[in-house]
Amino acid sequence: MPLRRYIVIKPDGADGDEFEVDLPAEVPDFTQHPVTQEPCRRVLESPTLTTKYGEGAMKQGLSDKRLAQAGFQRLEKDGKGGWNKLN
Repeated sequence: MPLRRYIVIKPDGADGDEFEVDLPAEVPDFTQHPVTQEPCRRVLESPTLTTKYGEGAMKQGLSDKRLAQAGFQRLEKDGKGGWNKLN
């Protein structure tokens, strides 16, 4: 389910507290806070899909096997000012 962010609108028109709600895509946006019944508006954001450049993809792309296939060497500091070859 997509996570939706909302901002409460204060009586003077200023932005109030933010809250987030997991709702199915077919459910319309809130116009009032579900608990306090204060007016609110949705914060439009770009989606946060991190499939190509996410942490898991980066770890997989930098595995020892893939580095060796590409002709790179993986080195690690030995703590004495030198480096040790890992693959």
